[in-house]
Amino acid sequence: MKRSLKNQFKAVMLAASVLIASTVPLFHSVQASAELTEKDNFARLLQHSMYFYDANMCGTGVEENTRLSWRGNCHAYDAQVPLQPMDEKSVGTNLSQAFIDQYKDVLDPDGDGCVDVAGGFHDAGDHVEFGMPENYAAATLGWGYYEFRDAYQETKQDDHIETLLRYFNDYLMKCTFLDSTGKVVAHCYQVGDGDIDHAVWQSPEVDTMARPAFFLTDEKPQVDYVTSAAASLTINYLNFKDTDPEYAEKSLTYAKALYDFAWKHISAYPVGEGDDFLKSDNDDGPKQYYLSNKWEDDFVWSAAWLYIATGNVEYLNNCLPYVDYYAPPGWAYCWNDVWSGANTLLGIIDLQHPELNLQDMYRSAQGKNQYDDADFWLQIEKAMQTWQNNYSTPQGYAFMSTWGSARYDTAMQLVSLIYDKYKNNDKPSSGSEWSKKQMEYLMGN
Repeated sequence: MKRSLKNQFKAVMLAASVLIASTVPLFHSVQASAELTEKDNFARLLQHSMYFYDANMCGTGVEENTRLSWRGNCHAYDAQVPLQPMDEKSVGTNLSQAFIDQYKDVLDPDGDGCVDVAGGFHDAGDHVEFGMPENYAAATLGWGYYEFRDAYQETKQDDHIETLLRYFNDYLMKCTFLDSTGKVVAHCYQVGDGDIDHAVWQSPEVDTMARPAFFLTDEKPQVDYVTSAAASLTINYLNFKDTDPEYAEKSLTYAKALYDFAWKHISAYPVGEGDDFLKSDNDDGPKQYYLSNKWEDDFVWSAAWLYIATGNVEYLNNCLPYVDYYAPPGWAYCWNDVWSGANTLLGIIDLQHPELNLQDMYRSAQGKNQYDDADFWLQIEKAMQTWQNNYSTPQGYAFMSTWGSARYDTAMQLVSLIYDKYKNNDKPSSGSEWSKKQMEYLMGN
């Protein structure tokens, strides 16, 4: 049984790898071959799924890091975004001149009048770098590697997934501007404009369109962006702490700084207040393309990861009052809703650290009594049941939306397999069997 489950875990590596928060389904990248074993097909699909990120890599490091010979460096001019308020041609930033004058030394240390935000990844077919899906993709790839590293190693894909993870997280650090005390002054959460970008259809290597840079600051903190970035950087610390400790510590330093920036603003309001100030200004940058409608899930998600990385219980104390235990369990883990991920982490912490009495901590933080539900795994079980019993086509493919359906399906495969790893003691459940069947469907069955 354990060997069978291990093969299923290899299958779910695609779920870890294809989870870009894109607007296109990704299941057409490779088809199963009758000449290959099921295990071989899963291994091949894991390799092929990473080509998606090679294809969407941006900046001056593409040629050095991609596996695709036809990709080249692109949008090198993102390294020289004029440090000015955005003009009528959408050149510049969303920052005020007063802010630029105050923090010019931090934003423009070489004094060339520009800010460098080159790098990162495009958003699946267009060339905008939208913060929420980019942060989510970085964290989810990291999570898959953290949970199932042995599958990457056995299929010899560990080197390249580490290349991709570094490229993602290096960019998040580059876009985070710290002052001399290590505090966040600004964080660039988007480069490019969807309206401008979607009017042009061409390869990124020849783009010359205006690509404005959008920043969050104390005046507009947008804590969903900073905490989702903090989550990815914390996972990056966990993935590299044994093999590259200096790099890992740098990732953790930035993760803590981003989290502290968010907590400074969150803690200034009583629970349940300040929402309009704290969440994303969807009119400034993402517009209608990636509307973020809450920040609490990202905050809890990042705090749970930081507890796992540091053992500092204050991260849990801070986030538990904001846990939405009754968030719709049937909604998939995705860029705009990471409650399934956050609840999974809280369930893992509860299992591994019984001395915390995490469920009692949660009840106390929420003002609930001993009879109120506080089993985080129960929410994951409900989500798994919803996906197994609903959303199915006549041939058994589970879809929640026809818009990029595979991203939701594979996300819940990942959650189901992680459930079995921890809650079910590595024994395959109906969730892992469902995941395997879904992946076989995506591979052409």
